[in-house]
Amino acid sequence: MSRLPLRRDDARPDAQTINALIRRLMEKPADDNRTAEYDRLLALWVEATQGDFERAA
Repeated sequence: MSRLPLRRDDARPDAQTINALIRRLMEKPADDNRTAEYDRLLALWVEATQGDFERAA
């Protein structure tokens, strides 16, 4: 059985998954590590949703 080629978007988590990760992260005590991880997840969320906003415009 042949597989479709993997696209860059297929390797990235979707916005719903990233939102769940952010919610779980916010349950942890605030510190520099949590802040850095939030920044990283927020950047991933922007990438995951970028196409949504471009299509809506």
